[in-house]
Amino acid sequence: MRLFTLSVIALLAAPQAGTESRLNRELARVRAQITANVPADQQASLVQRLDRAEVALKTGRVYHAVYLIEAAYEGASAFAFAASSGVKSPEAFLKKWQELGSPKARSGSAGRVPAAIDALAEASEDRGPATYQASRPYAEDAGVGAGLYYLGESYAVMDFAAFVRSVPWAAPPRRPAFRSIAPELAALDREMTTKYETMERANHPTYIRASAALKQARSLNDRKAFEGALFEYLLSRYLFAALRGLPADASRERLDAVRTTLPPGEDHSIAELFIQFADEGLSSGSADLRGGADAVIADVVPAYLSAVAPARPTATADASAAVTITLVRWPFT
Repeated sequence: MRLFTLSVIALLAAPQAGTESRLNRELARVRAQITANVPADQQASLVQRLDRAEVALKTGRVYHAVYLIEAAYEGASAFAFAASSGVKSPEAFLKKWQELGSPKARSGSAGRVPAAIDALAEASEDRGPATYQASRPYAEDAGVGAGLYYLGESYAVMDFAAFVRSVPWAAPPRRPAFRSIAPELAALDREMTTKYETMERANHPTYIRASAALKQARSLNDRKAFEGALFEYLLSRYLFAALRGLPADASRERLDAVRTTLPPGEDHSIAELFIQFADEGLSSGSADLRGGADAVIADVVPAYLSAVAPARPTATADASAAVTITLVRWPFT
């Protein structure tokens, strides 16, 4: 069983010669960019992500490392853009905003890299235009500096997508037949909305993060970016699991057993990304990360397997059935 598990790990991770060295060079570049451009009081969280990414690389969690690099990559780039823009006034910001225009995806064709990498790239690209549009009201309401940060971030997400697809990945196996997960998204939305109605206020930040991931999953699914949609859906489940009260019984043995449930001969790197989340959790003293390992084993991987299986037929609702609509006022500030 252990030998089989190790062979599955090797197939899923599939880093080509040069993958880790390329990622390590990028880690060093982003560290330098943070030191040079990010205000000292805002560096800690970005550096922490890079530290975790470095550990992930050293322990073979390559997809997890890419995921962890993203926030630092985009944050450092956004601060660098703001610092080098030369923009000081609202009028100059508006001119820069109009000159640049909405960012466009420019990374390579999908399908040439592991599905997890396409998923992360698609999710990044999906945020670009919305962040660009949001940067203008941010500049008006919170000041030019805030607007410049989000304008820079709108381009940084496109740069990140192009970067991760340019890393030398080994040719992955064929992908499962990824499909629309609209039914799964609707079911999770109903569950989360019901939970929101009775949850304590202290749980609202977790709910907001899970809801944001679910919203992006729906956007990606509508665009038929199914890899990205599946990742964001599973991320929403991963985050929301903290509000479900799952049993705390994660272990190496259970995680190895979960890996063996992935059908052989296919690119299940999206599931492997979350298994690598769990692997970090089992090595960590953080209660949150260890709880994430419970979520991966008990909920995320089973949800993945269901989502890559053929869609189940759904019964047509009776037109005369009563419908209850719950309106939730989002607790954003």
